[in-house]
Amino acid sequence: MNARTSDSFRFLTVGTSARLVRNLWDRIRVRGHYEILHLVHPTYDRGSWDRDLISSKVYFFRDDLRMRMPAPDLNLLEGLERMDVPTIHNMIMSDRVVSKLRYEDALSYATFLARRLGKLYVEIQPSVIIGDFDALHSSLALAVARQLNIPWFALHFSTIPSGQAAFCANLSPASTVLLEPQRKQELRGRVHEVLQDFETGRTRAPAYSPPSLLSPSFMFGHIPSQLRSVFQVLHRRRFRAYRKYSDYRNSYALTALFHEASRLRKNLFSLGRQKNLVLKPPRDKRYAFFGLHMQPESSIDVFAHFFSNQVRVIELMARSLPPTHALLVKLHKSDVPNYSSDYLAKLAKFPGLRIVAPYANALDFIRNADLIFAIQGTIGLEAALLGKPVIMFGDSPAKVFPSVATFGKAGDLPVLVREKLAAPQAGREEILDALAEFLAPFYPASANDWGKRPSDAQIDGYVHLFALLREQLMAKVDAVCSVTA
Repeated sequence: MNARTSDSFRFLTVGTSARLVRNLWDRIRVRGHYEILHLVHPTYDRGSWDRDLISSKVYFFRDDLRMRMPAPDLNLLEGLERMDVPTIHNMIMSDRVVSKLRYEDALSYATFLARRLGKLYVEIQPSVIIGDFDALHSSLALAVARQLNIPWFALHFSTIPSGQAAFCANLSPASTVLLEPQRKQELRGRVHEVLQDFETGRTRAPAYSPPSLLSPSFMFGHIPSQLRSVFQVLHRRRFRAYRKYSDYRNSYALTALFHEASRLRKNLFSLGRQKNLVLKPPRDKRYAFFGLHMQPESSIDVFAHFFSNQVRVIELMARSLPPTHALLVKLHKSDVPNYSSDYLAKLAKFPGLRIVAPYANALDFIRNADLIFAIQGTIGLEAALLGKPVIMFGDSPAKVFPSVATFGKAGDLPVLVREKLAAPQAGREEILDALAEFLAPFYPASANDWGKRPSDAQIDGYVHLFALLREQLMAKVDAVCSVTA
């Protein structure tokens, strides 16, 4: 791509929604005087877009959702695979809608997306692409950008402390970009407070807390939204063949919606009757601890796609622990309706495994564990902040902490487990130094709860973050120009 001058610097977002354009991107554009264009989420076409949003230049994957998909171009798709880009098959499997399609349909849709992205990138010549982690179109947006040598980034948000944002350079949270080399040193004096707030409970990772399992609100509270889904399926039925690629509400037949609602309530009732769930850390048994991920979820299906089969990963953990230690597996409190009695029985068959109730306090189990396993997510970070031995399966930014080790080959896991169980606890100064390095890419902005409109002060934080990214990219352009001059 041609180098751009600072006057023609242009951001292109891929996969955004009307709400995000209104509440985030238009406000960043106005306050920062940036040129921001949008290739919006594939659920939209020109006819369904909010016509009040005319202040920003908007493009669509499909101007009309009734466009036909092309035949799969396998050579095109294969040519997009490279070192820091997921394989096409991983892209498909990590998309909760496309993964349910026939394989040929998924390849046809991937071909369409790749061609549309390539054509649009060449047409508008963006200086940088701001993408996302979820869905096939997001992964392909990165792949095509890499092929055309266009910078690609995605916003990533901190959990401890919350309300801060950074940029990732690929589909791994470990690829956060350091925008200011001196940032770690500047934070070194402030991380004492961050760690102390976490240790004393003043700071906790944000998480959805469901009501009790058998409460009326939990058993029946989703009925209105499920009824709306039924009406939406009926209303959109004539467009189902076209919406099936990007709208999860059209991935179910009408009868399947009723079956799904019944399945979730059956699971809730079954789990509520379980008598053997662990509520508190055992005092009579040493143990390793693992918290299940909610699925589908980008933290595991995108960030750690080779470990997205959690039952298989749990089997590896159970096989690798010595008989002196139990394996405690905590159910995710936001995914309670998806745990069937058959699923729990499958987990319970692994040697030394006990299941922790979803509403138990995870931090209590982390504090009392001898070892924490984590694929991705907050539990690994919380354990690292406490100096606990951690084994991470995914490529996590938490690997900067001294007590964290990353997973290699399956056959090496028992050796790694024994090493971590025997390792001394990390020192406080080591933890503080790692925390400063971990937080160095992040700047005050907002949490990624887009149901809440960011404040003006939070938008100013985004403006500053984008200004730093623009400066860094322009410096690289200037350096290249000076070499080639």
